[in-house]
Amino acid sequence: MRKPKVRLLFWGAPKGIPKWPNINFDPELRAKELKDVLSSRYPDIEFIDGRVIKNSDEAREAAKEVGTANEDCVVIFHLASGWFSAIEIMKKAPTVVISDPYLWGYAGMIVHSADLRRKGIRGFMVSSSSWQDIDRAFRVIRAYVALKDSRIIVIGRHVLSADVKGYEEALKDIGIRLLFLDFGELRREYEGVSEDAAEKLADEIISGADKIIEPMREEVIRSARLYYAIKNLCKKYGANGVTIDCLGGFYMGLLPAYPCIAFSLLDDEGEIMAACECDVDSLITKIAMKYISNRPGFISEPAIDTHRGVAVYAHCVAPTRMLGFDEEPEPYWIRSHAEDDKGATLQVLMHGARTVTITKVIPTERRILVLKGELLGHEEREGGCRTKAIVKVADAQALIDEWQHNWHRVLFYGDWSRELKWLAKLLGFNVYVERGSSL
Repeated sequence: MRKPKVRLLFWGAPKGIPKWPNINFDPELRAKELKDVLSSRYPDIEFIDGRVIKNSDEAREAAKEVGTANEDCVVIFHLASGWFSAIEIMKKAPTVVISDPYLWGYAGMIVHSADLRRKGIRGFMVSSSSWQDIDRAFRVIRAYVALKDSRIIVIGRHVLSADVKGYEEALKDIGIRLLFLDFGELRREYEGVSEDAAEKLADEIISGADKIIEPMREEVIRSARLYYAIKNLCKKYGANGVTIDCLGGFYMGLLPAYPCIAFSLLDDEGEIMAACECDVDSLITKIAMKYISNRPGFISEPAIDTHRGVAVYAHCVAPTRMLGFDEEPEPYWIRSHAEDDKGATLQVLMHGARTVTITKVIPTERRILVLKGELLGHEEREGGCRTKAIVKVADAQALIDEWQHNWHRVLFYGDWSRELKWLAKLLGFNVYVERGSSL
């Protein structure tokens, strides 16, 4: 990912003017301190500008330059009383306003709040005494920029639940590019993969499993070989995401193996995110959340059990590093693909007693679906897809009665509802909190 380019502005009346936090507060001095902190704390972000805006005239002058440096967004640090509007800046670029209440300089923040709520304005506000919340805001900025620069390979000729032409049109506003490839090109990459490398990786996968049930070693070797083929193809085209018409390709004999294990490995690595069934919505969600949460997500579809008040999110593709790319993996078994008892996949045994966020970014509808629940653990019984995450929801009946969009959702460990709302505001999308959520 390239460095996000952020236009940095500081806001507030100058020293010697009666204001919050006080008449002697010097925004220029504080801005200098903050620039040093920001460059040290976020070395992967390119900051430009850095002036202190002290009145409406200076705000209008700054607005003239917004967009001239191809910046991705504007960040305004509100340092002292400043009741003048930033609306002309916000009209030209997505804007994040940050205030530290401990400075007692947030008089005038309601002006920014009102501006951010105007029609067509994209941005959000952070008002916190903790740098952890500011870190969260910059993670959202990284996610926004990552989406803008995403190049996604689609192996197949369709996009799940969408018309290709209409879908590509919806992506133009974000900047995401789709590259459609045929199965023949993937097969050629597969044939070029070293058998020795595939066997070595397959043995590592087998040795890491708690047990192997249906598949023979040869099936895992084919999965490992497909992993290298997909990874090589993504590197060839500079793609940071890949999705495949896996069911169609496998049933037509165009795929040498199911890509389930390949996708699990790619998701665990975090460099290239993957999604099954040409589900670009879920793939986009995983790319954004990679930067927000620093972990992969579990694409799944639910069975709703109103008796237990749970949604059982299940699929045959799951990452193991649900706690984070650099954290210990969850245990797994090696299984066959559940629906046809063919191929090889990982059944991930997810641990419970944790908050989870189930979400999906839908460009054609310009909205993000969000649900927060409690992961109770995994379920091992047969039926449905292999990996099953049991999530306690607030109202299972309402969730199924008012289900939105298609079946797929992406489950992430942790509560990321605030960050997803912020991301929606940068994209100009709406947020739909699904019925049954504990939000």
